[in-house]
Amino acid sequence: MESSSVKIWLPKFVKPFVCLVVLFFSVTADAQRPPTGMWLSGFMPVKISSKLQWHNEGGYRTLGSSSAALQYLYRTGIKYVVNENINTTAGFAFFFTRTSFSKSNNEFGSEFRFWEEFAPQVKVSNKLLWQNRFRIEQRFFEATSRKAAYTAFRFRMKSGFAQQLYGRWSVQLADEYMQQIVKGKLSFDQNRLIVNGIYKYNHTVQVMGGYMWLAWPASSNQHILLVTVQKQIAFHGRQNRI
Repeated sequence: MESSSVKIWLPKFVKPFVCLVVLFFSVTADAQRPPTGMWLSGFMPVKISSKLQWHNEGGYRTLGSSSAALQYLYRTGIKYVVNENINTTAGFAFFFTRTSFSKSNNEFGSEFRFWEEFAPQVKVSNKLLWQNRFRIEQRFFEATSRKAAYTAFRFRMKSGFAQQLYGRWSVQLADEYMQQIVKGKLSFDQNRLIVNGIYKYNHTVQVMGGYMWLAWPASSNQHILLVTVQKQIAFHGRQNRI
C-alpha cells in the first residue's frame, strides 16, 4: 500500500510570513551570531514643559529565538523641542551585553555612552511624515575576560516615512546607517532596515510591532522581531488616562 501525504494549501501572500517564522525559530551554533532575535523596548517620555521632555528608554534583546538575554539597556536624556518639526536631545546610556553568543557564558560586558541627536521631520501631507534623525555616540567599553577596555565614536543617520492608515493605525518604514571610529579607524558598523505597525491607544499610549533586517560587517545579518510600548507622562499640558 502506498503511503499518502497530506498537503496543506496556503495563500501565496501567507507563505513569506511562514518562512520568516520558520527562520526565526531555527537553531544555530553558539559561536556564531544568531540569525534571529527579539528586541523588547519600553519608552516613558516625561513632558516637563512645552519645550522640555525627559527621555526614558529600557530594552531587553534576546539571544536568538530563545528568551535568554543578549543585551540589557537603559537610555535617558533631555529633549528640547524647537518646534513641532525639530527637536534635539542629549543624554547618556548603560548597556550590558553578553560577551559571546553561547548561553552557557554568563559574562556580560558593560558599556557607558554619551549621545546627542538632532531630529527634523517634514510634513509631506496631512497623513505622511518624512522623519530624520542624526545621532552621535561616545562609547566607553569596560574590560572583559575576552577584550581589553576601549572607546569608540559612532555616527548614526536614520531616515524614513510614517504614514497614517486609518483610525488609530499607522505604518513606519525607515533605514538607519552607522559608521564607527575605533583606534583611529573609521569603518562600517551596521545598517538597520525597519518596518513597524503602530497602534495609538490614546494621546499618551501607543504600541509598535515590526521587523528589522540588521546587517553587520563581513556580510553577516539578522532578522529581528520588534515590540515596543510607549507611555507618556505629562507634568505640563494635556494628560489622558489609560
